[in-house]
Amino acid sequence: MNLRRFFVAVFAIFIFAIVWNGLVHMVLLKEASLALEKVARPAAERSMALGLLLTFGVAALFVYSYASFVRTPGIKRALGHGVFFAAIAGLLVDLNQFFLYPVPSSLAAAWFLFGFIEFCVYGVLVSWLYPIAAQPAAPGDAPQAARPSI
Repeated sequence: MNLRRFFVAVFAIFIFAIVWNGLVHMVLLKEASLALEKVARPAAERSMALGLLLTFGVAALFVYSYASFVRTPGIKRALGHGVFFAAIAGLLVDLNQFFLYPVPSSLAAAWFLFGFIEFCVYGVLVSWLYPIAAQPAAPGDAPQAARPSI
């Protein structure tokens, strides 16, 4: 793993995530978020440091998993990786929030849509900032022709 490229990609995704989530939650979904004030933790009790650390952690996991598991270079694979992460986040966060709390379905759907776009952009960024070379199949892997292409 190239640590310099790794941290450049993580930092770029981290910065994008902060800007994107600020735009989405503080501007585009501001009114919808006001409906959650009764069930949300008050702003004064939220830890900015923890929020930034969590965002950095997601960026690092995204780049690490891309560098470790994507073997075929290209934007299609990187976007596929972003879609995979979006599906995981959508299930673990958005659908779970909708299940647990009185969140309007339209808000959960908006969270999912904006998250989907966000993780697709992560894929574009990582394919550009952490280009990978085509790697030979590991012993025991299915033949290349048998792998689904994304």
